[in-house]
Amino acid sequence: MIVRLGFVSIALGIFNNTASSTFTYKLFSQRSREDALKRAIEVGHNNLRATQRILYFNAAHGVKTFRLSSQLVPLATHPDVMLDVGRIYKKELKQLGAYARKEGIRLTMHPNQFTLLNGSDAVVAAAIHDLEYHAAILDGMGMDESGVINIHIGGVYGDKSSAVERLYANWELVPEHVKRRLTFENDDKTYTLEETLAVCERIRRPLVLDLHHDWCNPSEITAISIINRIQSTWGDIPMKIHVSSPKSEKEFRAHADYVDPEPLSQFLKACKEAGLEQIDVVVEAKMKDFAVFKLAEDLGKIRGVKRLDGAVLEW
Repeated sequence: MIVRLGFVSIALGIFNNTASSTFTYKLFSQRSREDALKRAIEVGHNNLRATQRILYFNAAHGVKTFRLSSQLVPLATHPDVMLDVGRIYKKELKQLGAYARKEGIRLTMHPNQFTLLNGSDAVVAAAIHDLEYHAAILDGMGMDESGVINIHIGGVYGDKSSAVERLYANWELVPEHVKRRLTFENDDKTYTLEETLAVCERIRRPLVLDLHHDWCNPSEITAISIINRIQSTWGDIPMKIHVSSPKSEKEFRAHADYVDPEPLSQFLKACKEAGLEQIDVVVEAKMKDFAVFKLAEDLGKIRGVKRLDGAVLEW
């Protein structure tokens, strides 16, 4: 089984390089519209250039999965701005995607917690618009359906069963080109792994297992016991999971700087025994790429595990 580790948004190993530079609406509104649009677009160009540097870094260091920043183009979805990212950044997106494919790097995205499909009509409308922005980036890069957009189920709003039914109803409002990229993740407070899996199986979309969230908000069944059910939601696409370690017992939901390899290794061993051929692991640790390489080193010391590249292992 091949295990590919990746990180999120920023490579700390690259000096002074962020793909999430911002341009707030307050600053936008203080300029003429022409000048403000020009500035917002330029920040997007800068963020995409920074992303290219990260992809160069990843290719050089054997990192084959990477979560793009959702803030690549500031104000792109603001109702008073509305940037057509697919058109404006067509050249850069095409180049980024071509490079990622050449180097075998899987690119994914994860909108913020306010992008959900079971809220009020206004919340859902904003969420769909935000999801279209994310899809435009991945579509513009020419990524295949392994380039997923991951979200949570959402809130409870006083009645969990009704909230889930509202998601099913609103699912029909989501454009097909967005649907084909959407995945759902179990969360650390509300929807358990078992509940999220039931939703994914009903709407036939993949589940992104977050191990840390499962420890915070456990199901009656264990993640290891349903590996094959989770994998089945992915079809022919390699399963993707998230992992992080608790910052402390007191701050159990917060992410630590690095990842404790032991709980992850138990899960990966079970994945191997379940017959998985590949699994992509997004490390959600504060130390980003440094945490990935430390984790790869730690896992590579396990008997029977071979480190093939900087962040690629064979189990």
